[in-house]
Amino acid sequence: MATSVTAAAQEWRASTNLASPLGSLESLSTIARFAPGDLIYLSGDPADFWYRILSGACRKCAYGRTGGRQIVDFLRPGDLFGYDAQGVHSFSAEAIVPGTTIARYPRCNAERVADSDPQVARRIRELAFGSVLRAQKRLLILGRARALEKVSGFLLEMVDRFRLGPVGPVTLPMSRYDIADYLAMAAETVSRALTTLREDGVIRFDSVRCLQIRDRESLEKFRESPMSETRTRPLSSRAPRNQVSAVGARPAGAAHARQATLEEALIRARISNLTGVSVGR
Repeated sequence: MATSVTAAAQEWRASTNLASPLGSLESLSTIARFAPGDLIYLSGDPADFWYRILSGACRKCAYGRTGGRQIVDFLRPGDLFGYDAQGVHSFSAEAIVPGTTIARYPRCNAERVADSDPQVARRIRELAFGSVLRAQKRLLILGRARALEKVSGFLLEMVDRFRLGPVGPVTLPMSRYDIADYLAMAAETVSRALTTLREDGVIRFDSVRCLQIRDRESLEKFRESPMSETRTRPLSSRAPRNQVSAVGARPAGAAHARQATLEEALIRARISNLTGVSVGR
């Protein structure tokens, strides 16, 4: 598990001519670069800054007492994060792509800018609402009963978030272990589900992390329908270990769902504090 010393040792430097939809907020920003696994902040650290990804990608996660990890979100360029409703961070944030560049903003000063600049406040609301929507989508994915449904839902969400254009391949920044910790299942189960989708011609891998969706309609059916309605040979019949993995993943899935619900509640509270608008479910 990373320590807060990692984040404290990072060199933050003043940004120059940083183009941003956050406008006047950028006058407060400093930037730093991170390698994969570098900590941006640790759960329990003071929430003195907001952060925005300029390039690369990050994961937000929680670590249990025994070292177990739960990933609650993957962040792409443009995402704003770290605005916890409490005075400390509820989750840790770590870079997952080489050269990930982050801008940070002093929280108190940023709040004053948002109070005085309606355009900045509106953009912050839009980014915060996006965080709420991602948390809600994740609850839907975790609510799926079968591994193939969860992995299909995950791919549809992440391809839409990380693909550079409307069509074509996408390079996913996360490893299969990251995907497993996001979906509350074993990495081996994730790999078997991906293999099933590849063998059925639904997806194609150009490299380990670069893939294309070849049949989006079928992928959506895998996400929405019981496996027996979309396959003649269930994934669980391919390897008996998958049944054990799926059963073992259910308690973890419930824990992930509770974690995602907590994150959504924290985001809603933060939006309400910033805007004075009550955000309902």
